[in-house]
Amino acid sequence: MTGGMWISLVACVGLLALAGLALSRVGRSPLALPLSLLSITLATWNFSGFALERLDDGGWRLLGFAAGLMTVPCTLHFILAFVGRRRRSAWAMFGSYAVFSALGLVMLAGLFAPSLAEHLLSLRFGLTVTALVTPPLGGGFTLLVLHLRRTHQPDERARAGLVLLGLTLLVALLLTELAAELGLLVPRLGNIGTLLGLPVMGTAALRFGLFGRDAGAPRMALHAAAVAGVGVLAYLTVFRLFAAQAATLVVCTTAVTFGLVAATRRGVTAYVTRSERMERLATLGRFSAQMAHDLKNPIAAMKGAAQYLKEEHARGQPWDGHGEFLDLLLEQVERLDRVVDTYQRLARVEPLPRPVDLGRLVEGVLSLQSFASPGQVSILRELTPGLPPCSGDEDLLANALENLVRNAFEAMSKGGTLTVRTLRDGPGVAVEVEDTGEGMDARTRERAFDDFYTTKASGSGLGLAFVRRVVEAHGGEVSLTSREGHGTVVRMRLPAGIPHMSTGEGEAA
Repeated sequence: MTGGMWISLVACVGLLALAGLALSRVGRSPLALPLSLLSITLATWNFSGFALERLDDGGWRLLGFAAGLMTVPCTLHFILAFVGRRRRSAWAMFGSYAVFSALGLVMLAGLFAPSLAEHLLSLRFGLTVTALVTPPLGGGFTLLVLHLRRTHQPDERARAGLVLLGLTLLVALLLTELAAELGLLVPRLGNIGTLLGLPVMGTAALRFGLFGRDAGAPRMALHAAAVAGVGVLAYLTVFRLFAAQAATLVVCTTAVTFGLVAATRRGVTAYVTRSERMERLATLGRFSAQMAHDLKNPIAAMKGAAQYLKEEHARGQPWDGHGEFLDLLLEQVERLDRVVDTYQRLARVEPLPRPVDLGRLVEGVLSLQSFASPGQVSILRELTPGLPPCSGDEDLLANALENLVRNAFEAMSKGGTLTVRTLRDGPGVAVEVEDTGEGMDARTRERAFDDFYTTKASGSGLGLAFVRRVVEAHGGEVSLTSREGHGTVVRMRLPAGIPHMSTGEGEAA
């Protein structure tokens, strides 16, 4: 085999290993799905180049062209997720997928229509493709460069730099193939670019936590590398045995490809599943500890009162003068009932509306917070006088505010200033919690209100998601602004007067 064939084959298998690594993180990182799709399309392109050089069949050129087209929306998807614009720019992402998927299907149709294939490989069609490729790739790489320039946190700068370099090698050098197809005198660097881009993206994923910090990442990488080595041997064996049988060759290579992805994903997912199970158990443990804390005091009071009355009864003493103990028992039973009711409403987010004075609510939540971090965090109150009351559930709103305050304290482990303010917000009112902590990067900001999403080793991912549910159940909305190194501001907007109350049944906090 020629050197180019070896490069294409090794790059193909390496990309499939990277795809398997990324697929195991789908659902946990917004970067995983686009990176896995990009890796699979680039692997298909490299394999098509290997097969074209080995068999000299024009059908492989069309397949490679179709795969190359699909790298464009996958790249844009990955960049938008990386810079935290995936939701705001969803129209551009889905539009590019629609356009280039249609073009890819047209290319595949050329496999069965020789006249169409001739037109698809013409100069005019190549110029059309160039015009379509330029806006999404140009816009995506511009966003990536701007993100790199605005980022000051060292690890994020390293990630952004590696992603920019890796995508340039993986995708931008692929454009040399298109230029060569258009008749320009440029070297074909696509397969070399994909081969060189692999270690760059692998470093970003494993060394700099592209998908989040994971202690088992080196083990996953070794597993993927072992599968890749087996894949090289499998491809070579298939081509040696079935080179003259096109149909059998396609079936066998497809089977090997799916086998590689499945084997990589299965091995990596086994570890990830164990990690997720441990995280969920830890979350359940923290939730159970909080519930136990809330139940312990009333149970202790009831136990003490009951034991005292029992001792008095054993001595033959009448209870006539101890009615306060019976009152205490009834009071604690009611307290337990309120605790259970509160936890049920925490799960369903069912507001019980009453007039709520936001200033008094803030004072109540902050009254004991100064003891949480003595001498480290300063607490400022900026309460606008004369605000109209909002109609809401004071317990739920207090719990939501406590979550925000607790997050702010945790973000300022080395000290800082916590500012809680109340203010008019158009026709409604708002509570704003501002800290001077480390702030959030673009990807964290975009996912901050997602259920079970957390960047903390001991976090549950329930706090901000619960805040969002509470505010929306009161007919309001919550917003977050943050910048690395400049702290975070979370605003809860609530309607003044009587808002529409949502029961929120069926939702779990």
